[in-house]
Amino acid sequence: MEFVCSTRYSQKTLTAMARALRKTVRVKMNLWLKVVCAVLIGICLLSIYASWDDPWYVGTNGVVIVFLLAVQWKQDWLNGYIARRRALPGTEFSSTTFQQDCFETQIAGAVTQWKYDKVTVLAESRAYIFFIMGKNHASAFEKEGLEGGSVAEFRRFLEERTGKQIKFVGG
Repeated sequence: MEFVCSTRYSQKTLTAMARALRKTVRVKMNLWLKVVCAVLIGICLLSIYASWDDPWYVGTNGVVIVFLLAVQWKQDWLNGYIARRRALPGTEFSSTTFQQDCFETQIAGAVTQWKYDKVTVLAESRAYIFFIMGKNHASAFEKEGLEGGSVAEFRRFLEERTGKQIKFVGG
């Protein structure tokens, strides 16, 4: 059985991929960053309380708090944006063919062949299935762009080929 999947790497796709990385292989780092952010917000709040008479000091600490909260809230979008800016021209679209022993990804005229053992984590969201191949490397496959069978058949095929269970990451 052979599946073919076409994927457009838009900001939405890259944001979903960043979320999958954060919820699978970057869990400890994400927890550590949340703790650091909470400590910094606590320090800013204490500074505001201690210097309530100085409006500039209160305003500056308030801006820092808002900035930290915004970064925590939009971290997946920011990671996707950075990935998009760093991507080579012509890599916005990919077509991947899943065969029995490997999968081939075609981007901008170049073909890359991968063995399934390179996949460290299989993840899934409502719209995508992800191959996570490291802390900074992943591939997204749109469920809508899947040809050659149903999504359920594709899931079973991937779990059988990789020997890993698919983890649902939401979104």
